[in-house]
Amino acid sequence: MSDLFLAQILALLTAFGFASSDVAARYGLRTSTPVSAILMMTVMTLILYAPGAAAAFRWEGLNLKGALIFLIAGLAAPGAAAFFHYMSFRRIGLARTVSVAGCTPLVTVIFAVLVLGERPGPLIYAGTVLIVAGVMSLANERRSSSQKMGAGKSVWRDFIFAAGALLLFSTATTLRKVGIQLLPGLSIALTLSGIGSLLALVCWYPFLPRRESFRFNRVNFWQFVASGVLAALGHLTFFAALKLAPLSSVAPLIFTTPFFAVLFSWLFFRELEKVNARVVTGALLICAGAAVVTIYRG
Repeated sequence: MSDLFLAQILALLTAFGFASSDVAARYGLRTSTPVSAILMMTVMTLILYAPGAAAAFRWEGLNLKGALIFLIAGLAAPGAAAFFHYMSFRRIGLARTVSVAGCTPLVTVIFAVLVLGERPGPLIYAGTVLIVAGVMSLANERRSSSQKMGAGKSVWRDFIFAAGALLLFSTATTLRKVGIQLLPGLSIALTLSGIGSLLALVCWYPFLPRRESFRFNRVNFWQFVASGVLAALGHLTFFAALKLAPLSSVAPLIFTTPFFAVLFSWLFFRELEKVNARVVTGALLICAGAAVVTIYRG
């Protein structure tokens, strides 16, 4: 098996893992709060990777700049970004939230132009058109009568949560692109990101309304554990794929997450989320745009 083929398998596993994590979190959020999901995701990341990081840690081999980059990246995502992400679940649903997240490669490319000095070509602009069309399709979708804001009411305002998560995820991705070469192992990088996420949680938790505080029961606790494990494993396969092959070869597969999300929404949330032709079209357009953007090699 070639490294490229293995990387593509890992990329598909990443997409499946992220979408599965979102589904498990969506179940838990029926009886709990976004901050509860974030805490459990952070805890599971540290449980899974901190022992390996401790075993591999050597002061003389630690790059302080790389460590700081990953701490900041953790503060941005999953720290603050996860809160926006899960709040978006509540307001616009799983399929629309994860589909909007498909814009991440576009925003990341813009950051690469501004920060890293990259110069995109015509395919980047073609991908932009597809992604914007997909987001427009999703944003013009109306809520069903079973959702809080009522039938026929636009959901434009609620897309601010998905947009906030998108910007934070893109920022964190850009930082990790810079920092991944500065640290000796994936377990250390993942642990530092988890610590950063925990710091973000500690900072903004006191400002949350009481109704958004930690809330666990015997059911949602295990749903959040499952979500945290799946997200942590998804990040591991993502970084492993990047080590084996160029970003342009694996990112289009990683951003197939919306396809899995739409499928899972149809299978598990039929009563809560109406996955109709507009939603599917939006997801397809966003995925197509993400593929065009990330495949471009310059």
